Amino acid sequence: MKVAPTGSIVAGEICAEKRKASNPSAEGTFETLLMKAVDRADAQPREDSSISFPKVTCPGVIGVQHPASARRFETIDRAERLLAILDDYSSKLTDPRYTLREIHGLVVEMETEKDLLLPLVESLPEGDPARDLLNRVLVTAAVESIKFNRGDYLP
Repeated sequence: MKVAPTGSIVAGEICAEKRKASNPSAEGTFETLLMKAVDRADAQPREDSSISFPKVTCPGVIGVQHPASARRFETIDRAERLLAILDDYSSKLTDPRYTLREIHGLVVEMETEKDLLLPLVESLPEGDPARDLLNRVLVTAAVESIKFNRGDYLP
């Protein structure tokens, strides 16, 4: 079966007819309007281009943190790690499948995180509510470490 044109207008001819019909006068084309705007801008007197603007510093730039803010985030991150270790320690201590030798690794991690967190907590300002909370976490970790090493959990 062959397909033969039926005498209808082809798509290319339609586009050409539309261009002819929509061609406005030379006054209204975008290119002409743009050239006139550029000529007007060139004709206007320019102000002194040596104007100096004051430097603006923005402390809230993305990716740049205030040192105190960065230290606070590090402190919170360390505290979360210590709390995760304490949680794991607590669950393994009550689970009879784990021996005290296996739990000892967690106690060592707990002491290490406690030692790393202590100077960060001390750097927080007095009266900071986070400092009180973090002190409680540190005391809990220290007490549990002492109780474990003293042998309170021996059968």
